[in-house]
Amino acid sequence: MTNIPDQVPEQVNDQPDAKLTDRLLLGAGVLLFAIGQSLNFLIVAPMARNVGLSEQQFGLAFTIASLPLIFSAPFWGRRSDRIGRKPVYILGLAGSGIGTALLGVSLQLGLDGVLGVFGVLVCITAARSLYGLTSSAIYPAAAAYMADITSFRNRARGMALIGSSNSFGSILGPVLAATLSFAGALVPMYAAATLSICGAVIAVFVLREPATHATRQRKKSELKFWDPRLRPFLILWGAFFLVFVSLNLLTAFYIQDRFGITDEKAVIRTASLVLISMAGVITLVQGVFLQIWRVPPRILLRLCAPAFTAGLLVMGFATSTRMLMGGYALLGLSFAFATPGINGSASLAVEPHEQGAAAGFLSASNTAGAILAPIVGTSIYQIAPNAPYLIGAGLFFFISLYALTIKVAQPARHPL
Repeated sequence: MTNIPDQVPEQVNDQPDAKLTDRLLLGAGVLLFAIGQSLNFLIVAPMARNVGLSEQQFGLAFTIASLPLIFSAPFWGRRSDRIGRKPVYILGLAGSGIGTALLGVSLQLGLDGVLGVFGVLVCITAARSLYGLTSSAIYPAAAAYMADITSFRNRARGMALIGSSNSFGSILGPVLAATLSFAGALVPMYAAATLSICGAVIAVFVLREPATHATRQRKKSELKFWDPRLRPFLILWGAFFLVFVSLNLLTAFYIQDRFGITDEKAVIRTASLVLISMAGVITLVQGVFLQIWRVPPRILLRLCAPAFTAGLLVMGFATSTRMLMGGYALLGLSFAFATPGINGSASLAVEPHEQGAAAGFLSASNTAGAILAPIVGTSIYQIAPNAPYLIGAGLFFFISLYALTIKVAQPARHPL
């Protein structure tokens, strides 16, 4: 167990000046980031084969490009503690749009024969690196912003709002791909890039710095990556993203190899439906149920891993695309619990002036899992198409047991 107090005082109240406009802009930025991220997996993976890249070359490019994210997310988290949530958030949105556009251009040059396989590999790696270095600012700034404007008792609800925006973006990404793919397979990526840049411009003029952060004395955070208060939550997110990103990268390949679907547009449509089934559950649970019912983070923390295990087993033994959709829906339920459960519990474990740094470290833990995912996932995929799913289920059986040992702080009860 970790050294976390049983109860923490109710230090932060929901801020009356956190207007709906601010919350909507915060959610919109996370939504736009999720759209671009889903298109990276949905479009880039099947297109990689068309430009001559193998699964392992594709995985290597994404792994190399993800390495800087381990350092950039904590950096942006600390910067948001120092200079404010708003400027860091805006930079992340703008960089996300530019990186997505460059990724699309790199693929187009490969399709047109302007670049060879090696040239495409280099350009994809560079574009993805720029995307990761800048877009990694979005989530730490958004999570710290939400921690600034919510009380301890409403922390899970606030984090669920961030999570539902992320999942709704994961729904809109496939919808955007299916709607605009008739004009060209890469058109959705250019559209997503444009939306992100427009979102950054709007945030410059409309989004406000949270009042608690603007008026708080800027204490320097001394939080370290290996801080025992954060360690269990870093382990959980690292494991989640190791398996989850592997599956996202392999979904298009799995659909092709498991179900014999080879047409490029049919693969994109099927993958879109599969991802929509997952994101739809996340949006419903986080955007509706968890906004109505106040579920403590510690309960959500203990439910997320068993749901993930069940989803992986269904997907690994799927005999139809409908069964695959059902497995992804269970993964959606798991992530609906994980985001407010893990992030909410972690935010309760640290001080107000450490929120940005903590959010950055959590994002870095996601990235650490994501860095290993392309190489690990594509290597295991060579054993059998369903091997990553079944091995992942075995891992998460033990993660479920570990989650039961994690001690989560609770807000002190006050008389009414």
